[in-house]
Amino acid sequence: MARDDAPNIILLYPDQMRWDAMRCAGNSVIRTPNLDRLAAEGVMFSHCISTTPVCVAARYSLLTGRRVGETGRFANNDVDPEPLLDTIPALLGHAGYHCCSQGKMHFLPKRRHYGFHHREQMCEIPIWPQDDDYLMWLREQGYGHKREIHGVRNLLYSQPQTSPLPQEVHGTWWLGDRMEAFLRANAGRRFFLWAGFIGPHPPYNVPAPWESMYANDEVPDPIDVDRPEDTLPLMMRMLRHYSDYDNATPERLRRVVALYYAAVSLIDHQVGRVLDTLDELGIADNTLLVFTGDHGEMLGDHLTCQKMNPYDGCSRVPLLMRWPGHVPAGEVCDHLVGCTDLLPTFMDAAGYDHPMLGELEGRSLLEADGAGHASPRSEFVTDYGQGAGRWLSLRDHSVKYSVYCDNGWEELYDLDADPNEEHNLLLEGAAGARATADAMRARLVEWERENGLPEGSLENDDFRNYGVQEPARRRNNQFPAWVNHIPDDWKRRLEPPGRGIEEALAREDTFDITELDLEFFRDCGGSFEGSRWEGLLESL
Repeated sequence: MARDDAPNIILLYPDQMRWDAMRCAGNSVIRTPNLDRLAAEGVMFSHCISTTPVCVAARYSLLTGRRVGETGRFANNDVDPEPLLDTIPALLGHAGYHCCSQGKMHFLPKRRHYGFHHREQMCEIPIWPQDDDYLMWLREQGYGHKREIHGVRNLLYSQPQTSPLPQEVHGTWWLGDRMEAFLRANAGRRFFLWAGFIGPHPPYNVPAPWESMYANDEVPDPIDVDRPEDTLPLMMRMLRHYSDYDNATPERLRRVVALYYAAVSLIDHQVGRVLDTLDELGIADNTLLVFTGDHGEMLGDHLTCQKMNPYDGCSRVPLLMRWPGHVPAGEVCDHLVGCTDLLPTFMDAAGYDHPMLGELEGRSLLEADGAGHASPRSEFVTDYGQGAGRWLSLRDHSVKYSVYCDNGWEELYDLDADPNEEHNLLLEGAAGARATADAMRARLVEWERENGLPEGSLENDDFRNYGVQEPARRRNNQFPAWVNHIPDDWKRRLEPPGRGIEEALAREDTFDITELDLEFFRDCGGSFEGSRWEGLLESL
């Protein structure tokens, strides 16, 4: 059991949030007063690195404290058979905590309990309506006719758009309501709450008035948008195609940044509701609160979008930790940390020792007088994918080396001189670059052999080169799947598919819909039925 003075534990978990999307992280434009308050009252870890920068894989590493070699999640993939590993809620539940998850978890299979006593689900891409608490609630509020409840994905996935839903029924606000209700109902017992926001993950469907919070001329331009494609690895070239930014003006790209910032500010508001409720209930001092994320978002940098790559915009995430009287206030810790450190941290806070903790690479972030590791790491590995899609990246505070199995591409960046990762030292023939890369590559090979997926990635004691010549060509091809699993009377009330697209673009003026890849949209089964563009696809 947990010790008598063990704290409540809250984990607030946005999806696809960059490390630098907070004022306290040095961003002078974004407005995040509640996250800034967390940083002022606790510790900000400035170098928290995603273990595997994609939703499912990162979440399983956090949930279990283990890497892809043990979880089997190397991307957004399911595993059969399911490895039955200890989880944070199962361990805390055994220690006497009441454990609840709310919002987006993105665990597969979705309805397994994983040790939680109660789950309130909000899926990013719901399939079975009855499995999604937010979707069913939204219908009860009179919005059962809406198809794109979390934004238009296929055509507008990385494009500017806004939500037609009022803020009070938007998914981010719903999660704020549910967190507040949970805290009020459970203030009298020890609890663990994991709350997962869908935002600021695209689509950027921010409701009014938040969508107008940032003016286009207020936010920064994405970096390095004119970078030659042949200086990028195949993964990044694929993400350029995925973004559909080929014809994007600077105004459109800045609007994407503005909406992303607005999504973060909307999340920040819900964090403020949590802080205020903890204060009102008198339990703030006995609550360990952690705010972190699974991975970042390229947000137009290098003219790319999305995740799944080792660049800092994607692989570096926020991490704030507050526990009054136990964690020093206002401290910035630059230790190299990751989500696998959170399970040991929570066990440490609970005073619950378990034999499996000795098997984990992660260590408590409460070791060093309450902030960081007693012996800081010198390096950190990030990895992703399997087979030809696998890459690994090794970094310290100053240098990052990455290797890709698809065609043997390598990158070496001097993070001190080039924090935006614009100059691959191996392409530029910098002095000493090859020797540095070779030494880091050898350490990555050893790490892969001991911790990763060596069967498909190693060959003759080195990384395998699959000889891929061209980048994949991908766009988002997702439509609402849940509409195929509802009764006919509900289906008849759905709005026509084009209406949701028209509403999403009603407040957008930085681009014309004809600038997008309409042929792909049409070929995937897209429709403008019910919109002013009806008939446009047939004319292509």
